[in-house]
Amino acid sequence: VDLLQGQRVAALTQLAYGQWGLSFFAEAGETYHVRVSRRDTHSSHPARMTLAWFQGPRPTNDDFAAALELQGEAGEVSGDNRGATLEPAEQFGTLAATVWYRWTAPEDGAWRFRTDQWYSRVLVFAGSSIASLRLLSGYARDTATLLAKAGAEYRIAVAAANALSPGRTFNLEWEKHERGADADDFAHATELTGASGSEHVSVGDSVEAEEPAHTGVRTSWWQWVAPSSGRFTWRLVDTAFTEIKVTVFTSAGVDEEAADGEDGAEASLAALRLVAGTGPQVTSTEFSFEAVGERRYWISVGFHNGDFAAFTDTGSATLEWGETPANDTLAQAIALAGSSGSIDASSDFATLGPDEPSGVLGHSSVWWSFTPDDAGWYRFWVEDADTATLAVYRVSGEGFDGLERVVRSHGDWQAPSEEDSVSARFDAVEGQRYLIRVGQRGNGTDAEWTLSWEQADAPTWLRYAGRLHPSALGFAPDEAPDSVALAFENGGEVLYLGTSEGLHVLARDADSGALAQVRIVEMDEPQALIWDATRSKLYAFAGCIWRQLAPFEDSRSTLQDEGALTIVEGETPPCEVRAAFLDATGAFLHHGHAYGLDAYALAESRLSAVQSLSITDFQRAVAGAGALVYTIDGHALEVYERDEETGALASIQSYSIADGAVALAVGDGYVVTLSEEGVTNAYTDGSPPEEIDTLAAFGNATWRDEDGECRFVATRPGAAGFDAFCRNSAFSATLSQAASQAEETTSLAATDYVATWQADRFNNYIAPFESQAMATSPDGRHAYVYSKGEILIFERIGERPAP
Repeated sequence: VDLLQGQRVAALTQLAYGQWGLSFFAEAGETYHVRVSRRDTHSSHPARMTLAWFQGPRPTNDDFAAALELQGEAGEVSGDNRGATLEPAEQFGTLAATVWYRWTAPEDGAWRFRTDQWYSRVLVFAGSSIASLRLLSGYARDTATLLAKAGAEYRIAVAAANALSPGRTFNLEWEKHERGADADDFAHATELTGASGSEHVSVGDSVEAEEPAHTGVRTSWWQWVAPSSGRFTWRLVDTAFTEIKVTVFTSAGVDEEAADGEDGAEASLAALRLVAGTGPQVTSTEFSFEAVGERRYWISVGFHNGDFAAFTDTGSATLEWGETPANDTLAQAIALAGSSGSIDASSDFATLGPDEPSGVLGHSSVWWSFTPDDAGWYRFWVEDADTATLAVYRVSGEGFDGLERVVRSHGDWQAPSEEDSVSARFDAVEGQRYLIRVGQRGNGTDAEWTLSWEQADAPTWLRYAGRLHPSALGFAPDEAPDSVALAFENGGEVLYLGTSEGLHVLARDADSGALAQVRIVEMDEPQALIWDATRSKLYAFAGCIWRQLAPFEDSRSTLQDEGALTIVEGETPPCEVRAAFLDATGAFLHHGHAYGLDAYALAESRLSAVQSLSITDFQRAVAGAGALVYTIDGHALEVYERDEETGALASIQSYSIADGAVALAVGDGYVVTLSEEGVTNAYTDGSPPEEIDTLAAFGNATWRDEDGECRFVATRPGAAGFDAFCRNSAFSATLSQAASQAEETTSLAATDYVATWQADRFNNYIAPFESQAMATSPDGRHAYVYSKGEILIFERIGERPAP
């Protein structure tokens, strides 16, 4: 039977349904639709039936306060929960339509309450109000068992299985029940043995009289004699029920330092004293406590009172216990000595404190303290622990509030650390105290491993250092330009930004990398900017011509327009520009566009055309060592060599890039290309260049955007490393040499990966961005990425050339 309401069949709303019948509250004047259908959808035979209906009042014992009294050791009464309701705070899993009874136990013992309707549910509680009820029976069935205390009053509820099930008439009967010996009872608690072990446990079907409130509901009992004094960890594993709680007791009146051994086996429920556990309302399934050797402890396993699962499920798990590591807590951190060393360690039965950071930092943590005698970079790493995670904190106060996370090891989403180990590097201050934390990621259970440390070289990493907001540049949120140009003057104190608003002059703080707009120079939108270090001039391609600007009164933040560069020979450059650069001497200016690369001789504010190379689908071009020039066209890396006198370029080498090159950079002795399919190729910067190595895409999410928008790569001056910038992500990599008996090889390896969906190694979260333009400071310390009106700042951690 279905009860529905609405004006059209397709728009009907189901209000209730039930097998054979249902009940509901009707509002006067409302129209309801009643549908009768067969459950057996495979049968086509018609069936004759009678549909009956009647109006009935709420049951007299619908409310908790109006509970009907049951009397006697055994008996039977007729009941009806049709039209029954739920009161505020009356939440028993999915149950609904409750009616109430009260009964006083004539003596100690077990009783069973049952109905003759399989669809009805029976529960037994203790408590004088709905808010104070404690479930004493098992999960909701047509039968409930009670372990009663003589003279105590109990509340019995008969309910429907859920809000859509109909109420019905029923017979409720009760009688004394013979209960067998099992682990459900305190008196028959199962014995656990050993300093460590595991046991399959299940919640029970009852709560005994005088059982402590801390045990919760539906409890089962175990007992354990501590083999020695010390801290032990207890945890539940292999369970989907975080509502399961474990509580440990000892016998009240036992001297704190004394063992009670077998004598304690006679302890009663009323004499139990709480030792530890998951707490009355805490869903953690792990805790530890200081045990006294040879003392007996009682362990209860149950559900938290009032939890949904207590009324609906049969919960089970594996209970594990073992000795807690000596450095399990922050306060117990073990001191490490020396600038290098190695120790064997274990996270077996380590815990996670209530205020301790977790998430990507893992669980089951152990701690060490380290105070370096010498400043510099140090590396800590964990061997033989694939699921471990490592974090380093600077200590500035007490407790967790006094910790500042310096760095952590990579996660699955980051590039692998050196030697594929769990590793973390940090730049240490002499005499500063640091804490080293090792935890386990995900479901990791690596117990035995080795922690090592040593002084190390600086890593090649990226740290998100903030951003310059669009409002600081004068851009409205929805009106920021997508096409811009960036260039640094060679001192690194000023960054120039060309937009449709003109030329923005930005002052840079060399330490923090922060930018501040100084002024805007009015001019047509600069599409490309080049700083000429030999002449201390800025060239801007704006309005289809090259213009030159010079510092005014030696201030590179104040520019005066010296006019256009005059074309004395050859054609004017195309209005589009995809790449623009000078050679190392400043004698030749190169202008790349969709159809190729044009070279001009530059002298005394004049441009003379030298050559026009036709390059289909031209993408990028840069100057290499000596007279070399590199270009990419989406399919290949082309290498040219310049005639020192004429400036003409001649092709000397070509390397095919099957998946399409989109970015190009030259470093100290090497060249890097970036492809659309997430592949990085490295070559020597020589005449001719040679292939070095290839780096495939890495990480759970590839570093490139699905649209191939990894458009910028920047090499690091003075170091064999580079950084690539994509949409919402960036990565770093290095070239490293290794000598073997046969030869010396150079390999390309990823060292870091940052993305908007995870914090970087320094706990900084990156604002979403699209890499639309990029520039790096001449000192190599910072990279600046323009994205939709703002500039993101990344500090390039690692070795840098001396100023």
